[in-house]
Amino acid sequence: MKIVFYTEMYSENMGYVENLLPKAVAKLGHEVHVIASSAQVYFNSPDYKKTYEPFLGPNIVEPVVKHIDGYTLYRLPLRHSVRRNIIRMKGLGPLLEKIHPDVIQTFEIYSIAIYDAALEAKRLHIRLFTENHIHASVFDQKDIKIKLRHWLMNFPRKLRFINQTTVKHYPIAEDAAKISVEYFKVPPEKIEIQSLGVDADMFTPVVTAQEKDERNRMRKEWGLLPGDLVCIYTGRFTKDKNPGCLAQAIRHLQANGHQDIKAIFVGNGAPEEVNFIKAIKGCIVHPFVKVDKLAPFYRLADIGVWPRQESTSQLDAMACGLPVIVSDRVGVRERVEGNGLFYEENNYIDLANKILQLADWSLRKQLAERGMEKIRESFSWEAIAKKRTADYKKSLPLE
Repeated sequence: MKIVFYTEMYSENMGYVENLLPKAVAKLGHEVHVIASSAQVYFNSPDYKKTYEPFLGPNIVEPVVKHIDGYTLYRLPLRHSVRRNIIRMKGLGPLLEKIHPDVIQTFEIYSIAIYDAALEAKRLHIRLFTENHIHASVFDQKDIKIKLRHWLMNFPRKLRFINQTTVKHYPIAEDAAKISVEYFKVPPEKIEIQSLGVDADMFTPVVTAQEKDERNRMRKEWGLLPGDLVCIYTGRFTKDKNPGCLAQAIRHLQANGHQDIKAIFVGNGAPEEVNFIKAIKGCIVHPFVKVDKLAPFYRLADIGVWPRQESTSQLDAMACGLPVIVSDRVGVRERVEGNGLFYEENNYIDLANKILQLADWSLRKQLAERGMEKIRESFSWEAIAKKRTADYKKSLPLE
């Protein structure tokens, strides 16, 4: 099959779905194209220049065509818009005519860019598949700004057309599916919940002697002792992710005699967020690293901690053999049940207590083994790619 993955934003060397699902589908032998705008992920963040530019480069890049991980990437220039943060791409129609794919898979549903893709899919008789990655933890349907934008942008009509054109819609969790039905008005019969995944070849636990030596070397380089219990957080240092809560938990533990409990923070954020964490004893900060360099950081740690919101990094950590601790308000509880712990969101003392629970090596081992089992059964990109392409093939007319 000839498949186009269509995404508003794209950055190379990241571990997002727009990087890894196309790679997994291409490995199955399909002809894969990724169409993206020239905007980087987080391009419209007020702190982009300080936070992301050192790692990703300029927030808007030059249009380009290049081959990556078995697929062809097309970055199209942005169309001018009078409204801020609206992404539309120049040349989308002619490019789709040239590629003439069997399927277009989008990674969103709630945007003008997806409406443009639906118009082209209808015009060119291409099968359209959509997704929804929006969790209830980050989407307040009652927010007056969301409601106002919804009506000003005429989304009721646009969503009606997108849903009519869509063959199948994939929310990534139960709460996302509820938003799809209630707010985006996706017909329930078109919905199939399908989680995001992890590259199970890239993210693996410590098994070989070389991996054990690498773990010991990295811990030594960072001044970590053999008996230290090390937590890890990866991602953005922002208030909506609240990595500072983990830093506060470490400060609390250190002040109460647990100098052997420490934390590594891999990522970046506003200077005030970074400096707050750096100032706390037992906390180590490391800048963003490319996704293919990230696994050793998980393997040097003992526990993965994400104080707020869902993150695919949680899956990466599980694949590397870490039990995880996450907020009790996340919508994807099935990701953690049986292989991790929930703590009371924003309560650093409760988080500290949950970390102390996982000081028990046998409990960590039990939870880690269950987490890796979940990855094998449900969360590998290879398994997701096989399921997704079977759906694509089923939608096509018989030859």
